[in-house]
Amino acid sequence: MPSRPITIAVLAGSALAPITAATAPIAIAASTSTYRGPSETMRWGNVSVTITVANHKVVSLNTTYPTERPRSAFINSIAVPQLRREVLAAQSASINTVSGATLTSRAFISSLTAALKAGHV
Repeated sequence: MPSRPITIAVLAGSALAPITAATAPIAIAASTSTYRGPSETMRWGNVSVTITVANHKVVSLNTTYPTERPRSAFINSIAVPQLRREVLAAQSASINTVSGATLTSRAFISSLTAALKAGHV
């Protein structure tokens, strides 16, 4: 018995559209989940870390941190990107603190640890 190509139709809008080998998706994108650590209070304000996880890896990281005082804004604008880079490279909370931003670093790591635990990373 000769083999025949199989055509699968899916609902696309209001019409059926055939899926062929050329239009079929090759891979399914990994699903992502977002986890937020608690807001950690330090002397100069609150720090909170939110991570996005895909395949048990941190793929994105956002942080809220104090910017009300000019000195805090300056220190945190330098420290937080450094902490972020370290987390993305290490994929854990085992990172170095930033000299001159010890309180921010400790609060960041504390919030991050809770977010990583929630995300099973």
